[in-house]
Amino acid sequence: MSAKRTDLTSGKIGTAILAFILPMMLGSLIQQLYTMTDSVIVGQFTGKVGLAAINAVATLFKFPLNFMNGLAAGATILISNAYGAKDQRDLHHAVHAALAVAAVLGVIFTAGGVLLTPWLMRVMSIPEEILAPTATYCRIFFGGLWSMVLYNMTAGVLRAMGDTRRPLYVLILCCAVNIVGDLLLVGVFRLGVAGAAWATVAAQIISAAAVLFLLHRSMEGGLFGGSLFRVPRQKLGAMMKKGFPLAIQSILFPIANSIIQASVNTMGTDAIAAWGIQGKLDLLIWLVADSMSPALTTYTAQNIGARQWGRVKKGAVIGTLMSAVTVAFISLILYFGVGLFAGWFISGEDAKSIIPLVMRYMRMMCPFYFFYSFAEGFTGACCGMGDTVKPMIVSLTTICLLRVLSIWFILPRFGTMECIVWIYIASWIAAGTAFTVMFILRSRRLMKRAE
Repeated sequence: MSAKRTDLTSGKIGTAILAFILPMMLGSLIQQLYTMTDSVIVGQFTGKVGLAAINAVATLFKFPLNFMNGLAAGATILISNAYGAKDQRDLHHAVHAALAVAAVLGVIFTAGGVLLTPWLMRVMSIPEEILAPTATYCRIFFGGLWSMVLYNMTAGVLRAMGDTRRPLYVLILCCAVNIVGDLLLVGVFRLGVAGAAWATVAAQIISAAAVLFLLHRSMEGGLFGGSLFRVPRQKLGAMMKKGFPLAIQSILFPIANSIIQASVNTMGTDAIAAWGIQGKLDLLIWLVADSMSPALTTYTAQNIGARQWGRVKKGAVIGTLMSAVTVAFISLILYFGVGLFAGWFISGEDAKSIIPLVMRYMRMMCPFYFFYSFAEGFTGACCGMGDTVKPMIVSLTTICLLRVLSIWFILPRFGTMECIVWIYIASWIAAGTAFTVMFILRSRRLMKRAE
C-alpha cells in the first residue's frame, strides 16, 4: 500500500496547506474523541463524581505526551528537511533517531507515572470524595502511556513525510474500539472510571502497532533499511538540540494548567465537573490551532529544504489566518450553543447545578480564543525556520509564568472561577501578540539571508 503524500513545496499554498492539515485535524478530532467519549459515558453512567474523577487529573497526562510531541516536532524538522532534499540515507537516520527516543522515554514515563500516582494525587489537591476512582484511573492510564508516546512519535514521522491520511484511518478504527470498549466496560460491566481507562489504553495500543507498520511500509527499503539499532549520534544530537526546546515549550501549558487545575480542585466537585465539560466542548478550538502549528513547521522546513524561500512567509501567514478564521467561527457556535452541548455530558439533578457554570465559563472565553490561533500558527512557522529556543522562552513567559504568577498573587484576592478564566484569557492575548511580533522579525531575517 503506497502512501499518498502532499507536496508542500509546489502548487497553490492555501490548497497545499489545507490538503495537508485536514487529515491532521480529523485525526486530532478522533484522538480527542477518546477522552470525550470517556467523559460522556462516565458522566451518564456514574454522575458528577465519576466525571470529576477523570477530569481532575486530565492535565497530568499532557506532561509526557506534550514533551514527546515537542521532541517529535524536532524530529519533524530534520525529517522534513531530508524529505524535501530527497536524501534517503539522511531520512533513515532521522527516523531511527526519533524511534529510539520514543522507545526509551515511553518506558520511563510509564514507570514514573504509575509509581508517582499517590504523590500526584496530593499535589493536585484531589478531594476525598473522588480520590479512590481518580487514583485508579491515573494508574491504568499511565500504565498504557508507552503506546501513546510511540504512536505520537511515529505518526509525527509519517506526517513529516507528507502522509497525513493513513494515520487518520488508523485513528478512525481505534476510536471505534475505544467507544465499544467504553460502552462494554462502563455501561455493561459497570467498571466505572477504570473501564474507561482500560478502553482508552487498548485503543492506543492498537493505533501504535498499526502506525508503526505503516511507517515500515512507507520507507524505501523498509523501516530496517540501514540499521534500526545503529542510530548516528550526530543525528540523535541534532534531533535533541532542535526538539528539546520544543519539548520544554510543549509542557509549559500543562505545567501552568495543572497549577490552575489544582486551584480548581479546591473549589469543589461542581466546579471540577463544569470546568472539565468546558474543556471538552472547546476541543475543536484546540485541534484547529494545535494542528496548524506542526503543519506550518513541516511546511516551512520542507520549503527551506527545497530552497523555496518565497513560499515560506506567505504560507505561514495564509495558514495562520485560515486557523484564526476557523477558530472564530467555532467560537461563535460555542457561544450560542454551549447550553445544549453541555447536556451531552451530564443529566438529571446534577445538570441543574453544572450546566449554568459551564455556560458562564464558555461565554467568557469565546471572544478571545482567536488569539491562541495566532500564537500556535506563528510559533510553528518560527520552529520550521530552525529557531526553537526563542519560542520556548516566549511560551515560558507569556503562558507558564503569567498564569503561575496570576494564580499565586491575583487569585487569592478574588478566589473565584471567573478569576481563573480571566487568567487564561490574559495568557492567550499575551502569547498571540508576542508570537506575531516574533514571526515578523524572523521572517524578515530569513528573507535577507535568502537574497
